Amino acid sequence: MDIPGASISVIDDGRIVWARGFGIADKTTQRKVTASTLFTANSITKTLTSLAVVKLLAEKGIALDEPVNRYLTNWKIPDNSFTKRVPVTFRMLLNHTAALTSPYPTGCCGPRETLPTMQQFLEGKPPATNLPVQVTNVPGESYAYCNGCYSVLQPALEAIGDNSFKLLMKELVLAPSNMGVSTFDDTFFLEDTSTIAIPYDSDGTVHQHAPMRNPILSTGLLWTTAIDLARFNLAFASALRGENDLINQKQAEALIIPSSTPTRSLGFFIGDKDAQENAKGEYLFHSGSNIGYLSLSIISKDGKKGAVFLINKGPNPFTTTDVPEYAFITDSLKLINKYYRWD
Repeated sequence: MDIPGASISVIDDGRIVWARGFGIADKTTQRKVTASTLFTANSITKTLTSLAVVKLLAEKGIALDEPVNRYLTNWKIPDNSFTKRVPVTFRMLLNHTAALTSPYPTGCCGPRETLPTMQQFLEGKPPATNLPVQVTNVPGESYAYCNGCYSVLQPALEAIGDNSFKLLMKELVLAPSNMGVSTFDDTFFLEDTSTIAIPYDSDGTVHQHAPMRNPILSTGLLWTTAIDLARFNLAFASALRGENDLINQKQAEALIIPSSTPTRSLGFFIGDKDAQENAKGEYLFHSGSNIGYLSLSIISKDGKKGAVFLINKGPNPFTTTDVPEYAFITDSLKLINKYYRWD
C-alpha cells in the first residue's frame, strides 16, 4: 500500500488527546509530515459548506425549501422538463437529491494551467472541458451523491452573503471553529510547497495536475490539518448541546437529521464507530478523495469520541474511496477504537 504520509488526530472524552504527523510529505526532499502539514480535506469540505449554508440562510430568513434559482445571479440552473415539474431547492442540494451533473472536468486543473471561472465550469464553456451543469432527473426523487449540487451552493452562498466564498467560509465556519491554519486559498502553494503534503497517485508518482486547482472550492478544496478538523468536530458537537456560537442548536440539529436516506443527513453520513453507515449509529462522519489525497472525519454525536485521518496518496480519477489506500484509514480507525475502548 505504501502510504507516504498521514496526519491523524484523536478525540477522547470530549477533547483532542493527540494529533501527529507520520511519514513523508515530500519524497523528493524527504520532508516529514508534522501536525501542521496541510492536506486537502476533500469531500469533508462538504460538511463545512453545508453548515455555512444552513447558518447563512437562517440569518437571512431564507427557508431550506425555497428554490435556489431565486437567489442565483450570474448563472441559474437551466430549466428543463424536470425542473418545470419540481424546482431545485437548497435542501435538495444539501442532501444530494437535486439530480445535477458534475462540473468537474477530466484532468483539470494543474497549478500552471489556465483556471476557468466558476461560470465557465457551470456553463461548460472553454477553457473548461466539462459539459454544462444540468438537471437529469426529477429533483428530490432520489439520492445520488452529487458534486454538482455542492458546486451550485458556492455561487448561491456568494450571492446571498454578498461576499466571496473564501471570506464567507472564514467568517461563518473557520474562525468560530478556531481552525487557525485552514484555508480556501488556492494560490499559496504555487511558489512554495513546503507547508503541504505533496499528493501522490496510486502508483506512487506525483500527478501532473497536482496539487489540483479549481474555482469550485465548496465540494472539496479546503486545505487543513487533522487537528483543525478535530476542532471543527468539537465545535459542532458543542453547538448540538447549545454551548457555542458556531451555529445555534436548532440549526445544528437540522444538519444531522436523516434527510435523503436513513443514513444521509444534510451535512453528514450517520454511522457506527467504524465509519460504516448505520441508521441507528451514534457517529457522524464524512470521507473524501482527491487527486493524491484521501480523508475521513468522524465524531460521536455527544462529542466525546472522534478522529480525523488525512493521507497523501489517493486514486486518479478521484471519485471514490473504494481503493486499497483507504484501508489504511479504516484499519487505523479500528486500532483507535480498540485502544480507547469505544463502545
